[in-house]
Amino acid sequence: MDVSILGGLIIGLMAIAGSVLLDGGDLRAFVNLPAFLIIFGGTVGATIVTTSLKDTLTLPRLVGRALRVDAEPEPHEVIAILVDFAQTARKEGILALQDRVSANGVDPFLRKGLELVIDGADETIVREIMQTEVHSMQARHAKGIEIFGVMGGYAPTMGIIGTVMGLVHVLSKLGEGTDSLGQGIAVAFLATFYGIFSANVLFLPISGNLKAKSDAEVRMREVMMEGILGIQSGLNPHMLEQKLRSYFASWGLGEG
Repeated sequence: MDVSILGGLIIGLMAIAGSVLLDGGDLRAFVNLPAFLIIFGGTVGATIVTTSLKDTLTLPRLVGRALRVDAEPEPHEVIAILVDFAQTARKEGILALQDRVSANGVDPFLRKGLELVIDGADETIVREIMQTEVHSMQARHAKGIEIFGVMGGYAPTMGIIGTVMGLVHVLSKLGEGTDSLGQGIAVAFLATFYGIFSANVLFLPISGNLKAKSDAEVRMREVMMEGILGIQSGLNPHMLEQKLRSYFASWGLGEG
């Protein structure tokens, strides 16, 4: 589980709760079911209209994806595997990789690319197929990123709508007395609080988390692709290692 999301959410909640308590407030005053329904129901409804019902129904899976820590190999591990394959191909030929590629534990993307090379596909075909795989993966990820981004955009607006509705309700009862006027206004503004809070502590951070994970996966796939093409062209293993290391260095990533 990705503890950064839960940790960030807990820190945000504790900071807000702590500020309320330090100021002598009552946390129960911030609990309001109607405001909650307006924000989350309205936000989900607007998101369905903006995207689609099918995409919106993937929200639980997307939350699981954000909370999950992918077992992506470390950069230095990927480089070591590719250099090892390059040494084998240089000494024994490309066909010598057949058994090693079929072994368990080999990344599916890496396996597919090497199998294309072993089958005799030329460099252009290998690059096109692998780039298509990467672009398709990006498109799939983009949908989830977009959904939470859309929700983060609508939630504050839904909060304003909820506040206006609450104020209208309070003002409509103004002639009945002013005893509960302050409490009614406070409850009305809870909708704005819920909208801003959910957008900036929940929806937009999850969208950013999914984008960061997608970008990291794309970078790793690009390195694998360059390694496979280097093996196909018979590039010296040492030169291949230096080339792949330069990719990670240009991204500012450690190699372990």
